[in-house]
Amino acid sequence: MKYRLIRTAALGAAAALLLAGCSTAAEEASGAVSEDCVPVHEGIETITPGVLTVAHYDYPPFAYMEEGEFVGIEGEIIAKIAEMECLDLELVPGDSSAMITSVQTGRADTTLGSWYRTAERAEVVRLSEPVVTSPLSIVSTSGISTVDELAELDAVGAGQALVGIEELQGLLGAKLKLYSTNDAEFADFQSGRIEGAVLGLGAAVTLMELYPVEGATVEPIEPDERLSATVNVGQTNFPVNLENDALGEAIDADIAALREDGTIAELAEQYGFPASIAEPGEANLL
Repeated sequence: MKYRLIRTAALGAAAALLLAGCSTAAEEASGAVSEDCVPVHEGIETITPGVLTVAHYDYPPFAYMEEGEFVGIEGEIIAKIAEMECLDLELVPGDSSAMITSVQTGRADTTLGSWYRTAERAEVVRLSEPVVTSPLSIVSTSGISTVDELAELDAVGAGQALVGIEELQGLLGAKLKLYSTNDAEFADFQSGRIEGAVLGLGAAVTLMELYPVEGATVEPIEPDERLSATVNVGQTNFPVNLENDALGEAIDADIAALREDGTIAELAEQYGFPASIAEPGEANLL
């Protein structure tokens, strides 16, 4: 489902965008939630009553603006959660580095954009139940999917901040070339300067769509103890403030409902992911 954007006044230093949920056509013009909307969970508290304030940055295919619409697999999931809870959705754009801090300090109710559940983040925000997985993947023209096959390549690329980068360096040594951005890494893959690119699945799917390479495929790396991020796979989440258990519990339950009715799997396939990412298994911490 796509939601029509309604512009509102700036929030802090950034312009905010309001999306109306659970509303009639006439009410959408004002951004008001329908008076007869009944939330799935009572007693939810948000920064602004009746509004779910979401810090976000464009990170396709997870959450991004496209032709005036807020889309992406996580973007559509959070919009559905807001609708289930009779909340308008207010988007506060910013830099990725400010997202978790915005939730921690109470400037946003939650954030999205493939935020992994990590032990470090669990100390400053309340992590939700897993939304989807984004496993480490290999982009290559040879269809490889194992650590051993990766090690046979002459040149491999990876981002400097990639999960498990230290282990990958230990495995590949001088064969591994590090990049500050995914775009730079993929440009070298396109040009043939590297034979394989290691990326999170979401980034790999997006880059393949933006910069097609004939014969290239995206393959999740098969579980291998030598690369722990392939065993303990990264799970995305919608974090909330540590003091807002009621909102966190409601989000947890709504995620479970959307998983059970097949919505998350449908959205996964809609955005180019395998449906299997909608079944993240037991919650873990990286």
